[in-house]
Amino acid sequence: MIPLTMAQMIFLNQFMIILATIGFGFSIANLLIGISHIKYLKEFSLSEIKAHKLFGRLEILIFYILTVLCIIFGILPRVLDPAKFGEFSIATIFWHTIVGGIIAFILVTIKFIYAKFKKDEIYKYGKYIGPMGFLGWSFSYFTSVIDFYFFVEPNMGILAPIIFPNIYVSVGFSILMGVVLFVVVKMRKYKTGGAISKSNLHGVAMILHGITFGYEGSTKELVGTPVLYKYVFPKTYQFLERFAEKVGIDLEELKKLNLNDAMEKAMKKFSEIGMAEKVKINWLSENEFTVESVNCSTAAVRSFMRPDELKNTICPWSIISATIVNKLTDRDLEISPSEYTEIGSKTKLNILEKNDNNTF
Repeated sequence: MIPLTMAQMIFLNQFMIILATIGFGFSIANLLIGISHIKYLKEFSLSEIKAHKLFGRLEILIFYILTVLCIIFGILPRVLDPAKFGEFSIATIFWHTIVGGIIAFILVTIKFIYAKFKKDEIYKYGKYIGPMGFLGWSFSYFTSVIDFYFFVEPNMGILAPIIFPNIYVSVGFSILMGVVLFVVVKMRKYKTGGAISKSNLHGVAMILHGITFGYEGSTKELVGTPVLYKYVFPKTYQFLERFAEKVGIDLEELKKLNLNDAMEKAMKKFSEIGMAEKVKINWLSENEFTVESVNCSTAAVRSFMRPDELKNTICPWSIISATIVNKLTDRDLEISPSEYTEIGSKTKLNILEKNDNNTF
């Protein structure tokens, strides 16, 4: 490997200390947001969810950038050069490599995998996964600043960054940054939430969602599924015509768009209501698609319902989506029972041919 000049080494070390300090600040902010809802993670408001995701992505990005830099400029030169290999026995380097490197990488990566690829389980195990990721960040951060300020700076002549002249300023900045970001997120939550708290919103959602399921179940038992949807769709659309302008949806404008664009636009507007972070349309084929709600407020309702009460039920977002498709295409739809998760639902819909009378 090409050796770095002294100027390059100074820049690299200062850059990494600054990154580590900022990254740990994001990690603290995320920990505080999580702790504020540790008893019931589904109580996150949408503004908190978005901030939590943003801070999480930034801290993960910074962590892996630092990991790559440490491997390239810290680990490999010592592994490839027998004369430098003995430096691993220096206490600060040893602990930073083992605890702040290997162990921290494992802990943070476990959190990243769950946050990115197992979102449904994050609400079940988030109270353990979140602190696990923070612990990994703590190991990495504290072993790095201890190594820099107590070994690298005094022994290698590499000066500390002007903005973080010592370990106390660095740690203090991270803590202050985390607390300030946390307070800003909370202030924004209550500012945008107005007089309606998240718990009240869940209460309203619970009542309305419970009533919806109650009517759906009893009506299907009394008159059958075909009759239910034959009358539900027209009534739902009548409601949408009155409600649409309140959320910025122009139903007449939607009719001018192709079906895909019309549905994307409608779902985006529905997401802005604040009942769900996202309502996504995923097309499986020309006539088949899924409606998926992510971080939906009504997900909390289902935690109080028995499995048999959810059997063959359909998420209201899917009924609304089917209603719009029915109105735009003048074709009936077949709706499969919704698949519910801890954070939302997913429903498969099939647009039928006009001559197909076997609907719903």
